[in-house]
Amino acid sequence: MNKEKLMEKRFGTFSGVFLPTFLTIIGVIFYLRFGWVVGNAGVMGALGIVVLAHVITVSTALSMASITTNMEVEGGGAYFLISRSLGLEIGGSIGIPLYLSQVISVSLYILGFIESVKLIFPDVNTTILSVVITIIIGIVSAIGADLAVKMQYGIFALIIMSLGTILVSGDYSQVPVALGSYADSGNFWMTFAVFFPAVTGILAGVSMSGDLRDPRRNIPTGTFYAIGVTFLIYTLAIFWFAFNIPMEELINDKLVLISRTRFPIFIIGGVWAATLSSALGSMISAPRTMQALARDSVLPKFLGRGSGKSDEPRIATLLSFAVAFVFIIMVNLDFVAPVITMFFLNTYGAINMVAALEILVGNPSFRPTFKTHWIISLVGALGSYSVMFLINSTATVICLAFTLMIYLYISKKNISRAWGDLRDGILVSIIRMCLLKLRFNEKQEKNWKPDILVFSGTPESRGNLVYLAEHFSKGRGIITLVRFIFGQIENKKKEVAEARENLNTFLRERKLNAFSEVVVGEDMGETLTETVQVSGIGLLKPNTVLMGMTKKAHKIKPMMEFMRKISYLNKNLLVFSSSNSSAAFGRKESIDIWWGGLRNNGNLMLNMAHLMTLNDDWKGAKIRILSITCEGERVEERKTILEEMLEKQRIDAEVVVIPVEGSIEETIGRISHNSDLVLMGLGLPEKGHEEDYYGKLIKLSEGLKSVLFVKGKVS
Repeated sequence: MNKEKLMEKRFGTFSGVFLPTFLTIIGVIFYLRFGWVVGNAGVMGALGIVVLAHVITVSTALSMASITTNMEVEGGGAYFLISRSLGLEIGGSIGIPLYLSQVISVSLYILGFIESVKLIFPDVNTTILSVVITIIIGIVSAIGADLAVKMQYGIFALIIMSLGTILVSGDYSQVPVALGSYADSGNFWMTFAVFFPAVTGILAGVSMSGDLRDPRRNIPTGTFYAIGVTFLIYTLAIFWFAFNIPMEELINDKLVLISRTRFPIFIIGGVWAATLSSALGSMISAPRTMQALARDSVLPKFLGRGSGKSDEPRIATLLSFAVAFVFIIMVNLDFVAPVITMFFLNTYGAINMVAALEILVGNPSFRPTFKTHWIISLVGALGSYSVMFLINSTATVICLAFTLMIYLYISKKNISRAWGDLRDGILVSIIRMCLLKLRFNEKQEKNWKPDILVFSGTPESRGNLVYLAEHFSKGRGIITLVRFIFGQIENKKKEVAEARENLNTFLRERKLNAFSEVVVGEDMGETLTETVQVSGIGLLKPNTVLMGMTKKAHKIKPMMEFMRKISYLNKNLLVFSSSNSSAAFGRKESIDIWWGGLRNNGNLMLNMAHLMTLNDDWKGAKIRILSITCEGERVEERKTILEEMLEKQRIDAEVVVIPVEGSIEETIGRISHNSDLVLMGLGLPEKGHEEDYYGKLIKLSEGLKSVLFVKGKVS
């Protein structure tokens, strides 16, 4: 068990989740911008903005609750939830922008604090003040989360006092304006864009996941309470502003709460407490996200080191402090701020998408104790991405492009992971749906491609069979390598495991897009036949069997019997024979087809030859159609018929008609002894004459480099 799992869990629902979430939501927007929102939108417009924003945050919270109650949650917050569901690549591509948005948010909150100080004390040196505040927050967060949480109790008390001051102030003499004119903001969506960052604080609690006593209970409970309480506060604030302050004053005076309340000192304290607590919360959250990314090898490992009994991410904290300091001093945040909001929304969208997909895929392992409907999660996902574009389309494009670049970078790193993820379940569900959709369809000739079952044995020793399968398939068909082990299945467990690993290693090393299977049976003939019958599913059943000629006497009869039985299974059969396995295909310049008629395997032989020439190493290879005439047949007439057939088949080949001289075997050997691949039709061995037929095949292939006997399925 790693150090992260052994670390002391210090915080519960209130201190670890509710408090940081509440303090981040009741922040700088509430004190310095919410009056402006009400002034522009009016009561109904402001209510619409608050409700719409909370539709997204509530659906995200519900999705988050569903995910967290289905797994053992460790450090890393939202990154951990996404990476363990959608995989390391997607988790990292969202986790890195999330970390950046958290650490740059420190700069935003501190600058919000500086703005409020500047409005009250115009002569203050904001540069010195920002440096001092940043250093103090950096020191507090570096000491540890314990001190930060203790400070947040005091900040929470100040905010409660400021809210009480607002409630008891005002004369409630104004007539509320139901619908605003958006005189300063321009329209509803621009006003919404100003307000929405206020509710992006719902990840503040989940970011403390590694420090919580019971994350599966603390995260959903604390987040829901924080959202509910802050929603009530914002709703009441709308009516307070509308009944107490004229719309023009709300729009023009950012410090209206200070000037229009009875105890302005508490409002000032609330403003400062809210901005600094949000900065502190982000400075605590960001290093923990970085620590989790580093421990998964997405970022350099040293950044994941923890200090002390509580595993504090002090290295990550120091680096986060440096990044925040640079942004405060050097960067124009007018452009960066909307991008940060996009990163948060991108994370919200991903969390909702994870929950929706988990429910829709229906993996039996997804058993959350808190259940939600997939429609709610889908609404949250669509809402998150829609709001991104409505707020700032340019910033959205930058955010998504940045996310894609990180995804491609992590994918190239090929980081190994010890957990499964949702992607396999999604793919299986898609495959299942497609197969069921097509389950009653027959594969049409127009869509035919060779789906090949290769009796490969130990594939290193039968590389020519794999080579042929690759070239016939050319990345379009499905290849399955099968190794047979004969004997009692209960005695073959170790041998099967070794054979399976050998096949998988072969596929990985060759980078071959194929499947593999190990089949155990006691009788060779029956095992071969049963394997062909049960392989595949639906339209993905193999339509072609590729095997080699055996050189072992005891296998000749069962192999010939299998060749006879396969004619009843509606499969094509390809049997390969080579005189020199190490140089089986020569220069790959010529292919001969010994013609026995279009219906008599000819069509399949033409297809196989054509597929071979589509590969780079056989490109330009010359195909010859070779036909033997009997006595009395007209050579030119036979040649014309074959050429017309080739024109209809749209295959470029040379027709050669050969008068018979001596035996057929002698004629074939004389004409094709230099050809790189020879295709011949395959008949069926008569029962009781299997060895005789095997001898005939051996005789036909004598003197030839490589022979492929072809038996098309019976129509």
